[in-house]
Amino acid sequence: MIITKKNKIFPSNTYIITEGSDCIVIDPGLEKDIILNTLREHHLIPLAVMSTHGHFDHIASVSEIVNEYDVPFYLHNNDLKLSQSANFFLRLAKINSKIKTPVPDVLFRNFSESLTIKNFEINVYNFPGHSDGSCVFQFGNNLFSGDTLYKSGLGFNNFPGEDKVKLRNSILEIFDKFSDNSLILPGHGDSDQLGSIKVNNKSLLDFLNN
Repeated sequence: MIITKKNKIFPSNTYIITEGSDCIVIDPGLEKDIILNTLREHHLIPLAVMSTHGHFDHIASVSEIVNEYDVPFYLHNNDLKLSQSANFFLRLAKINSKIKTPVPDVLFRNFSESLTIKNFEINVYNFPGHSDGSCVFQFGNNLFSGDTLYKSGLGFNNFPGEDKVKLRNSILEIFDKFSDNSLILPGHGDSDQLGSIKVNNKSLLDFLNN
């Protein structure tokens, strides 16, 4: 089962993949109480916390979860520096908040890696553009795409470290690599199948064709 929680302070999606009472938390945002209360209500015990990239809205509650449950935090090495600048990006986004920047326990270093965490099999792919360390996590037919690919719109904000050429190449590679019936679970907004996004996301199509 996949539980989706919408963070409200800065709208982003946190995902909790469950298998019995075990779970993995992906992209914990600014609403730490919502996330921790969800874990308690469902009697879930995290095995790990993973972030698709290092921006504040995807790592904000990592420290609280890691400290409470004593579990490792996974991030791509190329976003390590970015993650440590999370409070700078908070100010850039004009959000009056401050987070405790987490220190990753495990750093992905390759384009693709496979993880086995108890009963969870997850493939990790580095697709740079939104940030150098942006990743897509594949769990079965589900693709947690972070801010690389949305149902609607485009994950490009002219933040430091973003690269339009890399992002375009990454999106085209995702289109080629994964089947159209893959479910895209993005960092913001609603989920949709990849084939539908290819046809219906007009902003994305304009970006790719220009």
